[in-house]
Amino acid sequence: MFIELVDTLRCPRTHEESWLVLAATRIEARHIREGTLGCPVCHAEFPVRDGIADFRLDTPQNGAERARSAPEASDPIQEVSADHLAALLDLGDALGFVVLVGAWGHRAAALLELDVVPPLLLLDPPDGVPIVSGMSGVRSGASLPLAAGAARAVAVDVADTVRLAAAVRATRSRGRIVAPAAASVPEGVRELARGAAVWVGEREAPPSDLVRLHVRRG
Repeated sequence: MFIELVDTLRCPRTHEESWLVLAATRIEARHIREGTLGCPVCHAEFPVRDGIADFRLDTPQNGAERARSAPEASDPIQEVSADHLAALLDLGDALGFVVLVGAWGHRAAALLELDVVPPLLLLDPPDGVPIVSGMSGVRSGASLPLAAGAARAVAVDVADTVRLAAAVRATRSRGRIVAPAAASVPEGVRELARGAAVWVGEREAPPSDLVRLHVRRG
């Protein structure tokens, strides 16, 4: 877990949003290898082991989500190379960070070999994918334990409305979202292009607050 990303993480439990508190026991080159993240609101603790923060809650919903994600996760990934994915996510510089959900983690190592790539956050990374320098790992089930608008771009591996909605919330305004072609484009996303395997969209800017107008008389 890259230490700079800790400020963007949030507790997945339902309560007011708050930063998490880190107690690290092993850090290597600004990457947290072992430690604990604590929520000051509900006092939940989430371990960090081998560079992966575990935010999973012991609920049937999350367990079901992980179980049904596995069979379909590899379909779009096989059709999209790392170069193609970088173009879809608009990775032209190293600013911000990018979330790769599930099986998209198989493209992480190849993305890091490109010239300029922002830090990668692997959500529920596939077994056998090591978390190396340039990558961070989080296990969380259906939720994305991130502050609203924190991510530069998100690639989702399954056509799941709950996970897509969480991806939209976590993506900044004008940020890119990539999802399987079978997934419906969620509200708040403008579709930019579509292929046989995936579509790519842009997070629309939220509407501005109403402005009260005062009429000056006389």
